[in-house]
Amino acid sequence: MARRGVTDELEYPLLQQGIEEESREAVRSDSRDEESRPRRRARVGKDRDETQGAVKRRKMPWYYWLLPVAALLVAFLLVAAFHRVEAFLIADDRFHLPAPADSSEDPPGMTLQGLQRANKSQVLRVFEQDLGRSLYLFSVAERRRNLLAVDWIKDATVSRRWPNHVHVTVVERQPAAFVQLPGDSAPEFKVIDIDGVLMPIPSGERLSNLLVLTGMSASDTEASRRIRVREAMVMQREIGALASRLSEADVRDPGNLRVTMRIDDASLLLKIGNKNYKKRLENFLQHYAGIYNVKPNAKTFDLRIDGRITAVEEGRGE
Repeated sequence: MARRGVTDELEYPLLQQGIEEESREAVRSDSRDEESRPRRRARVGKDRDETQGAVKRRKMPWYYWLLPVAALLVAFLLVAAFHRVEAFLIADDRFHLPAPADSSEDPPGMTLQGLQRANKSQVLRVFEQDLGRSLYLFSVAERRRNLLAVDWIKDATVSRRWPNHVHVTVVERQPAAFVQLPGDSAPEFKVIDIDGVLMPIPSGERLSNLLVLTGMSASDTEASRRIRVREAMVMQREIGALASRLSEADVRDPGNLRVTMRIDDASLLLKIGNKNYKKRLENFLQHYAGIYNVKPNAKTFDLRIDGRITAVEEGRGE
């Protein structure tokens, strides 16, 4: 009988132990596969249910498609109704601005307020094209813009009064001075307001206590005329009652005003600068008698330095 060696006794237990471990590992792997199969099946089933639910949710009821159609129909009806009402307002005589029976009469459907110096015929001419037309077609903004182009009108308010009436209120400019403008053959006179706007002299009205300004032309900008006339108004307010002795003021240079003052039968040109107007004029009047005795032919006087009067005789320098 053969003997097992020492080596055989050591190898067999190790081999048997490895076989047993492989068997246990195979059993565990099979157990894990068995446990995972139901989960995969459950997940696949759940995904199938979610897909079917999404498909079902995408299906909209048939009447939902009627909503856009109904909205378009309502919009069409509203537009049609608007055009029908608009056509009614334009065509119906009850909304037409009535024209006067005679051209010399004022339109019966129009009220004008605030007119004093502005030409009434020019104002009514602004609304000629609206007479006999629907008040619906009346443009308030355009008529107001047309009124502001009429002489003497500074601001205007135009409003529609349904069914067929127009109310107009104007604010007129206030005259500040007369202006002597150079003309082709003779000087032209106009009225100017504090904003430098030139206007024709109103007929039939006597404008008193207005100073005559020279040194301006019709081609000057309103901004340029505004600066000059306002400086003249500052001077006139400062000298007070002395302004009644002035016949005109040269505002060609607003920083160096020159005025013409009447003393007895003489017209004297006084250079008064741009400040201390009253003080300089009073000083001149106080000393004029003595100056006249020395220089009776002097017609121009420079008062631009306070406390000093420089007389200029005709044909001589200062």
